[in-house]
Amino acid sequence: MMKYQYQLVILGSSNQYEEDILQVFYRHVKELGLSKEFFIEIRAENFLSEYKQTSPVCCLYFGGDKTIDTDAVTVLLEKAALIIPVVSDLSAVNNVIPDVLNKINAFAVSAETDIERLVSYMLESFSLLRTSRRVFISYKRSETSSIAVQLFEQLEKNGFDVFLDTHSVRPGDDFQEELWHRMADTDVLIMLNSPDFFTSSWTTEEIEKASVMSIGIVQILWPQVTFERQTELSFPIMLKNSDFVSGKVLTKDSLLTDVMIKKIVEQVESVRARTLASRRSNIINEFMREAGQQNKQACVQPEKYIVLKGQQQTVGDILIPAVGVPQSITYDYSRKLYSRLPDTQRPRYLYLLYDHRCIKQKWLEYLSWLDLNLPIKTVRIVEAKEWLQKH
Repeated sequence: MMKYQYQLVILGSSNQYEEDILQVFYRHVKELGLSKEFFIEIRAENFLSEYKQTSPVCCLYFGGDKTIDTDAVTVLLEKAALIIPVVSDLSAVNNVIPDVLNKINAFAVSAETDIERLVSYMLESFSLLRTSRRVFISYKRSETSSIAVQLFEQLEKNGFDVFLDTHSVRPGDDFQEELWHRMADTDVLIMLNSPDFFTSSWTTEEIEKASVMSIGIVQILWPQVTFERQTELSFPIMLKNSDFVSGKVLTKDSLLTDVMIKKIVEQVESVRARTLASRRSNIINEFMREAGQQNKQACVQPEKYIVLKGQQQTVGDILIPAVGVPQSITYDYSRKLYSRLPDTQRPRYLYLLYDHRCIKQKWLEYLSWLDLNLPIKTVRIVEAKEWLQKH
């Protein structure tokens, strides 16, 4: 196995947020179940000796003196490596980053609240977080519709694919089937816990399903409302009267202040890695438990995929846990993982291991069709027992 799997390249000028960015980055790496040892930090002084074009790479270029580290930047661009220009002011981009980076969309970090979002993009670039960024808003229409729409709009501006029942179900679709399908594929659920939230059977069932699926819940609690610990992945934000525009706490046109909206978005970014790690661990643990009961030799690799041993201790099959609904990007990640493995570690067959519950029938039929036409197959976790008996 490679000594270093992930290369974090840091170039450019000194930046006041660099230490904080790295601290948050490695915190989420730990939450995802990876050791810091799987990463190497590469800077200009050790770039030539340490950089390997065959290993995954993410580069942060901190804007300042635009003439700094241009040779390393040129090498990375030639190898199609991901570079994120980081600046404090987007209007000054052309003055602080090398000209060869002008066509690349820059990221503004002007406060600590911007760090979580940047770290999410870094993890996505390594395929440690999926690039689809899905959020589900659960709310009581008669109480919090205006705030639900406010959050929907702000989260979309921050790059999230947001499910809001009034905006996300097309005419003619089966409402309930689409709702559960989207929940199965969500990263974080935002619960607008207003006074009458649990008087609705819909909202109650949404929270119950999210808890069963280990989806992280960001609870936004109205004043005087009690925190509901539905799951260990439940994170509260307690609202005060001053968090509402013009003091309108529970009216048809209530809105939250910009400061509070930004805090909620930041919390969603922070919870996302923990949610994905927990859901992936549930799938892995369920499979490993069944493998143990059948005396199958299986082990979990540091990158969180499962190797099932074949005869004479050779690599038999590899199963990659897929959180949510398997998409084309999931298959592509599996292909890239396979290509990075040495010949001695390459499996007979590659499988995606996923939980099909709540996924709509049309999508399941599509996955079955892909099984017939692609080298990468799928295994439903609820059918792990029968699958293992055949392998």
